[in-house]
Amino acid sequence: MPRAKRFIAFALLFALFLGGCSGTRDSGLTEKQIEKLVRAARPNNPSPDIWAKAIQESLEELGQPVDKEHVSAVVAVISQVSGFSISQKNSRMATILRKKIESAESNEVLRFIIETRLDQKASNGRTFRENIDSIESELDFERWYDGFTSATITKPILLVLNKDASDLVTTIGSMQVSVKFAEEYPKKPRNVGFGSVRDMLYTCKGGVFYGTAYLLDFKHDYDDWKYVFADFNAGHYSSRNAGFQKMLAKLTHRTVAMDGDLMSYENGNIASSVTYATFIGFLKKKGVGFDENQVKKDFSKEKSHDFENTWSYKTIAKMHKERFGRTIYATLPDIPLKSEKFSSRNLSTKWFAQRVKSRFNHCMRTRI
Repeated sequence: MPRAKRFIAFALLFALFLGGCSGTRDSGLTEKQIEKLVRAARPNNPSPDIWAKAIQESLEELGQPVDKEHVSAVVAVISQVSGFSISQKNSRMATILRKKIESAESNEVLRFIIETRLDQKASNGRTFRENIDSIESELDFERWYDGFTSATITKPILLVLNKDASDLVTTIGSMQVSVKFAEEYPKKPRNVGFGSVRDMLYTCKGGVFYGTAYLLDFKHDYDDWKYVFADFNAGHYSSRNAGFQKMLAKLTHRTVAMDGDLMSYENGNIASSVTYATFIGFLKKKGVGFDENQVKKDFSKEKSHDFENTWSYKTIAKMHKERFGRTIYATLPDIPLKSEKFSSRNLSTKWFAQRVKSRFNHCMRTRI
């Protein structure tokens, strides 16, 4: 082989070697590095290595970068939501259960059945009534409820109420992900056993996997992590939709709730909203020709990335840019957080996003 060709061949091999080395260097954070970030987020974490492994594996299995930015995002959410607990303690769970029992006892027949069952003994030798006081988490709640309704005497309760534990506790695990989302998500975590999705969510790996999937596995064009965190709390594209609502409010000088819902949702039914009515009224006032069926079709895409490619979105974005010099792609939704799991503090999606962003920033500053 001529010397020039030998040199070219050697150069190509050397380049391939360097490329392979570069791939190794860029493969992501090591488990030990992630463990340092977990320790920084919760210094007294009893098992940071287990959490680090779950985070690393979940990102890899979901095809997400295992870099400091994405690891920090997951760590920040877990830290805020559960403090790195598979089933975090919640003193309100016993109160929630008592309220459920009281509501069921409005029926005299059910009251007799429930009171009889409450005084029967559970597997630990104590009565179900006594065991209510020791309920400290969602998992305790589910175990109590499953045991309580396992006897023949309590089957009528389920028939009348049409509820089981899965209806009463809908978000669980270390990242409080929706059980419905986890059940419908196409991928499954590895190395978590062969139980139900609910069982998986009550494991370290399962809770992290499904929570990470909901946090990261959706297409968006946000330029700030705070909007991703807001969407984790309020639903995908809530921040973008709130941006649309803000543009509409500025153009019309009308009050439009920036809640991220472009249509109204009640009891599973979709109906027109103030946002929709304001948009239609604005188009008519401006003399813009439109097909209302097309507008409804556009608004039906509000829970997907496709909405920003619709005529309705592009029309508002263009008019806002022409008048104010820019578009507003996203803003933090202003949604009160109301749940029996929470105390009566004045919490909101905006508060949640800002708190998680603060934890994210702390994580990003941590030296590894």
